[in-house]
Formats: sequence, structure tokens, C-alpha cells
Amino acid sequence: MQPGGKVCERCELPLDGPAAVRCNAAGLALPSPIQGHATVLVGVLAAVALLVAGAWFAYHGVGPFRAQIVNRSIVTSTHVMVVDLRVHNDGSRSGRARCRLSGVRPDGSLVNSGVQLTQSIPGHGDVPYQLRADDMSDAHDVDATCS
Repeated sequence: MQPGGKVCERCELPLDGPAAVRCNAAGLALPSPIQGHATVLVGVLAAVALLVAGAWFAYHGVGPFRAQIVNRSIVTSTHVMVVDLRVHNDGSRSGRARCRLSGVRPDGSLVNSGVQLTQSIPGHGDVPYQLRADDMSDAHDVDATCS
């Protein structure tokens, strides 16, 4: 070291340049900036993984849902099809199903009702549910699906 050079007040190691350097009494190599960035990246990825796992566990055990048509009727004055369903939850936790009707018109075109949300269905349980479908009064081969 040259006379008049700077040294660390704790460990008396020489300091090169005007920048303040933290004490490194053990003489270990200082981490590179890339190591710091990699540590931050690993932390962010771990946080995202925890969020995804939490969402998976929040919905794990709900569904799948099965729908069985119990009765079907047509309100002739409004051309509305009314279908009574029994919706079963095969999962272990309660949840709500999204159900809709599908059918075939006399001209062979496919027609679907809007999606409707059921009330909460207990795990391994079933509930009756009524779906109403506008403009499906002439449809045949009607099927109900719930997810």
C-alpha cells in the first residue's frame, strides 16, 4: 500500500478508490450484482408459486358436476323451454356449477341456452335446479351440461 492510502477502520484492509467499501475481514469475494438480481428473481418466482398453489388448494375438491334431466316442458305462450335438473357434485367440497342446455333445431342447427349459475351444491351431494331457455321450444335431443 502506498503512503497516504485509505484503509478500513475495522480490518485495516486497503481501500482502492473513493467509493466506500464495507468491511470484509474474512477476505471473501464480494457477491456480483447478478447474484443479487438472481436472488430477487427467485423470491418473486417463489411468491408466484405460492399464489398458484393457494388458488389450486382453494378450488381443489370442487366438482366435477353431473346434470340429469328430470323433466322438460314448454311454455307455449312465451316459447320458453323449462328443464328440471338434478345437479350432482362429485367433489368433496361444496361449490356452484355453471349449467346450460344444448339441443338441435328442426333444420339441424345447434342451439344453446345461456349459462346459468346454480346455488351452492354440497360435496358429494345434489340439488334440484331449473333451467329456462328462450327460443329452444322446438329443439330436440336436448342435453344439459354443468361444469
